Amino acid sequence: MKLVVFGLTMSSSWGNGHATLWRGLIHELLANGHEVHFFERDVPYYARYRDYTEMPARGRLHLYESWESAIAQAAEQLSDADVSMVTSYCPDAVAASELASDSPVRLRTFYDLDPGVTLKRFASGEPVEYLGPSLFRDYDLVLSYNGGKALDELRDVLGAREVVPLYGSVDPRVHAPARSNPRFESDLSYLGTYAEDRQKALTDFFLEPARQLGSQRCGPACPVRR
Repeated sequence: MKLVVFGLTMSSSWGNGHATLWRGLIHELLANGHEVHFFERDVPYYARYRDYTEMPARGRLHLYESWESAIAQAAEQLSDADVSMVTSYCPDAVAASELASDSPVRLRTFYDLDPGVTLKRFASGEPVEYLGPSLFRDYDLVLSYNGGKALDELRDVLGAREVVPLYGSVDPRVHAPARSNPRFESDLSYLGTYAEDRQKALTDFFLEPARQLGSQRCGPACPVRR
């Protein structure tokens, strides 16, 4: 199959987990004989920390300065594509969705990499920049980073016709068990960016147990290290 993806970034892993996920997924798709084109707006803060510039064979990373400069190339790739995929936080998500809708692509999909934020913003009346007026109704399939109740809400609240989970993943060639480093040895550890919607769970299930561990070791970056 040929897939055309419009996403936030896969060229820079600075400050986001999208790039890590996409690199692993796309590597496996290419390894299994598929063709993948990834369109990413070239923004300064990712350009300064770019650590990925070229895909393996049958893949191509398209960096563009503005949506207007990308339309012709995107339309050309969509003209014979099997699947189009727009993702949350893509800065040109609505325009890309409209372009895919006007193309002969066989399956139009959306991958919501943070459905909790999407649903919360929508419920509170905040703008969700990557959703157009029709929400998810025009997509054939919506993929969700979360499972459980989020799947029902994406369908019932945002109008998705079909929803299936596509959970977070990494490339096992890159993220694999390695020899331990004494500097980072601990009995309990956590590595992640701050997010208000998961802070309570982090406190309840990680930080509070760490405080109760007493003499056991918390990692060097742990805020409750003794």
